[in-house]
Amino acid sequence: MRTETVGICGSEVSAYLGHNELRVPPLVMGHEFSGRIEEDIPHRKLRAGDLVTVNPLVTCGICDDCRSGQRQYCSQRRLIGVDYPGAFASRLAVPPSQCYRVSDPVLGSLVEPLACAIRAGNQARITPNDAVLVIGAGIVGLLSAWVAHRRGARRVILADTNASRLRHGPSFGVDTVVDAANSDVGGAVHKLEPRGVDRVIDAVGFSATRNAAIKALRRGGRAVFLGLHENDSVLPGNGIVRDEFEIVGSFCYSDIEFQEAVEWMNGGALKPSAAWLDVRPASQGDAAFREQADGPAPFPKIVLQMS
Repeated sequence: MRTETVGICGSEVSAYLGHNELRVPPLVMGHEFSGRIEEDIPHRKLRAGDLVTVNPLVTCGICDDCRSGQRQYCSQRRLIGVDYPGAFASRLAVPPSQCYRVSDPVLGSLVEPLACAIRAGNQARITPNDAVLVIGAGIVGLLSAWVAHRRGARRVILADTNASRLRHGPSFGVDTVVDAANSDVGGAVHKLEPRGVDRVIDAVGFSATRNAAIKALRRGGRAVFLGLHENDSVLPGNGIVRDEFEIVGSFCYSDIEFQEAVEWMNGGALKPSAAWLDVRPASQGDAAFREQADGPAPFPKIVLQMS
């Protein structure tokens, strides 16, 4: 396929700095993308020239997990842009069965992070009576808040240390924001919800944010660890036992969740805004990576136009 747009993922910024054990040079990165296929795909009812996004998760297709629709558990799982050449190029090879027609190239590059957010929401088991805290106002955190809102959460709280990113919260269904740079997240949440929140999604993945997630929970609540910044974290084990907290991970997505993300984007549920989405030509790619490497950019998402 010929690439049109590619989103820059935070995990790729760490690789750009040489700090990512999974992404090692020489490697073409890029797993959030859209483009035009150059061959017909009859079994997908796609024709050459159609605009598509691609599920970048490549698996064996024959194990019990794959056959049950839970390909994210496949022991042979690989990822385009990590294990195979990615989309920061004019062309790339993709599995025909994983192409999905999209209506807009920029929205097509947002399908993959939305699928991650849908997975996190499903792992959280959000119900309409829940108060939900999302930690991290990057694009996956904002989309996770949007998923909670669309699932009917009673209250959606967003916490981050970057005030410029928090201002985007209302566009994603956020009811209340917490400035984590100037307040204790757990304490601020308990002022809003004295029992604590029902669900927390940590879209950052530092030891501090994982502990903040647990501190914000009510007894019997559920925390979803989605972010991957730090491998090791010291958590309050006795408190987890006594308050019966549930802690679950969330990684990638099932085929159904990716398809749901495609349908949400094609249905026009999310309106791109220049306030939170920065679309640049590929020639500015190095500058975009350097900006994000220097610290959280005011734009939660940067998408490069490859053609």
